[in-house]
Amino acid sequence: MGRRSKQPRQRPKPQPILNEQTQEEKHDAFTRCISDRLKVFDLCSGQDEYDSISEAIAAMAPADAPPTEKDLENAMHVLLEFFDEVADADARGLIFAAALDAWGACVAVIATQVGNSDEGSDGCHRQTDAGENEDTTDASKGDEDADDGDYIGEGECELCERSIKLTRHHLIPKFTWPRVKKRLWNAATTIESLQSLSSQINKTSNNQRREEMKEKQQSLQDKLVKIFGPDMDLSGLPATVSHDNIRAYLCQVCLLCRGCHSAIHRIHTEWELATEFNTMDRLLQCEEVMKYGKWANKQRC
Repeated sequence: MGRRSKQPRQRPKPQPILNEQTQEEKHDAFTRCISDRLKVFDLCSGQDEYDSISEAIAAMAPADAPPTEKDLENAMHVLLEFFDEVADADARGLIFAAALDAWGACVAVIATQVGNSDEGSDGCHRQTDAGENEDTTDASKGDEDADDGDYIGEGECELCERSIKLTRHHLIPKFTWPRVKKRLWNAATTIESLQSLSSQINKTSNNQRREEMKEKQQSLQDKLVKIFGPDMDLSGLPATVSHDNIRAYLCQVCLLCRGCHSAIHRIHTEWELATEFNTMDRLLQCEEVMKYGKWANKQRC
């Protein structure tokens, strides 16, 4: 028998190492990167505060997919709501650098585009063709909140009173939620003390005691004004501060047509809506809003 030629042994193809992080792990890394970068600014009193604020900021990005440019812009605005002493450029740089660290190439193109964009895209004043300063802060946020722009059906708009397709308007815009939440937790003891005191005042028949309690009541109200600011409507605050009550307070909505919804966001900033115009009654007291509503009422749907 002839000798068989030795056949080269087939080497198995190397299998790729499956060490790719899941999207959830990348999102967690994004949160940690934000926390680490915030420490450079020395803005918080301790690690717990860095962690909680970083989680609130990172929540603007989806947990199951790479973030879009809009998601990162939203995260930047939340950061600025917490720390108004941080410059827009620094906030933008922090968020996009943290996203690059967490997602790498998935957001590299976005970061490059943002880095090359002009000043008008970062929510600052820019020059228009007419040479006037145009405030684009709200435009960069969008006229509606992330899920507010979707049509939910037909009905009567609560502003212009036309029968038309409606959108959901959060009376406290989502961009302000982290800032409002933080202040609610800070005011929890004061709010509950005020509620308890108000109940006692209604029950007491001793005039002197009533006057003493009213003085204390005014002191507590002054304390709330310091926490929330002089323009905040304190009448609708939850009686007790808990996670469920805060969520119910933040999730209050009214139903508006797209035109009225957009007009409200053009007329007022997000923080003005959250503090001064956070009920439908308050919105209807605004002269500019009512003027638009009356005009819209005469337009064809």
